[in-house]
Amino acid sequence: MNDPMHDELVMLTEWTDDETKAVCEGLIAYNRRSSRPLDEQWSDTINLILKTKEGRVAGGIMCNMFMYSLYIDVLWVDEKYRGQNYGSKLIAGVEQIAKEKGCLLVDTCTYSYQAPDFYVKCGYEIYGILEGFPEGIKKYQLKKQLV
Repeated sequence: MNDPMHDELVMLTEWTDDETKAVCEGLIAYNRRSSRPLDEQWSDTINLILKTKEGRVAGGIMCNMFMYSLYIDVLWVDEKYRGQNYGSKLIAGVEQIAKEKGCLLVDTCTYSYQAPDFYVKCGYEIYGILEGFPEGIKKYQLKKQLV
C-alpha cells in the first residue's frame, strides 16, 4: 500500500528497523515533553521466570513500567503447574518490585478464554470489556491500585 497523502508524504506498508526506532523515539520524546514531571520514573521492565530444577522454563511474567504504573504484558504458567499458586506468586512478585520502584497501579488485559477470573481473584478490578470478537470472545481490561 503506497498511498500518496500530500506532495511531501507517502504512506508505505514496509519499513526498516531504523524507521521503527525513529517512530518509537519520536513518540517517547513527545510523551516526555508532555507529561512532566511524570518522566522522573519513565520506563523499565520487570520480568520473573519460573524454572524446574532441571532448568526447563515452567512459566513467567513480563511487565513494562511506564509513568509510575506497571503493565502486565505476558503471564504464562505451564499447564502442569497451574492451580498451585505459581501465577499468583508471579503477580505478587512483580507487584512488590513495582511498589519498591514507586509504581502506583498495575493494569493488564486478558481474554475471556484466558484468565479474567484469575486476575479478579488476585485483587484486580475489571474496568472495561471489549466485545465483538468471533465466537463471543471478550477482552477484559483490569487494574489494581498498589498504593
